[in-house]
Amino acid sequence: MLNISKHLKFNKLALAALIAVSSTAAFHSNVLAATADAGFSAQKGSVYIKNIYKLASEGKIPGLNAIAGKTPISAVHYKWGDPEVGGDLKGNHYEVYNFGMGQGAYGFGINKSGVIYDLRNFGQSVDQTVGIKSLTFASVIKTLGMPKEIRFTGTDKIYVYRPARAYELKFVGPSKVVKGKFAHIDHINVYAAKANT
Repeated sequence: MLNISKHLKFNKLALAALIAVSSTAAFHSNVLAATADAGFSAQKGSVYIKNIYKLASEGKIPGLNAIAGKTPISAVHYKWGDPEVGGDLKGNHYEVYNFGMGQGAYGFGINKSGVIYDLRNFGQSVDQTVGIKSLTFASVIKTLGMPKEIRFTGTDKIYVYRPARAYELKFVGPSKVVKGKFAHIDHINVYAAKANT
């Protein structure tokens, strides 16, 4: 005779496991879905900078639904596979994905617990009239005002804004340019300091 209570208990466990696996797969597949379509990356000037700032207030960067300080790097690995640079490192480290010309590149600072604390968008280099590479320090200041802090690291100048208490938005570009030229932004970061432990 079939033990119905035992059978029902097994079905409940199987159902719970199926829901957990489905939820995890859905989480992973949505984490790196584009935050907007190609139209977002085609934006220019102050509209684009304001949208970057708004996303940064939520811990995000253009092109990703990952959240600095919350999203595990396993979600990136699940969606994109192994990184081009980094991975398999102990403690805090960086991983980079470069999808080739016109496809963009992203970097991730990961803490020892496997949580992303720094999101980087390097944009794409095919058309420098749109996206991250189209921005200049002058256009950032014109839209957001002077940053609260300016940092220098190596040959980089970094404008630091705080769109939300938990996040820093960084516009990074060359500290020196040829006279008569504008310093274009190389990449942007959204950094969650509390997760960098």
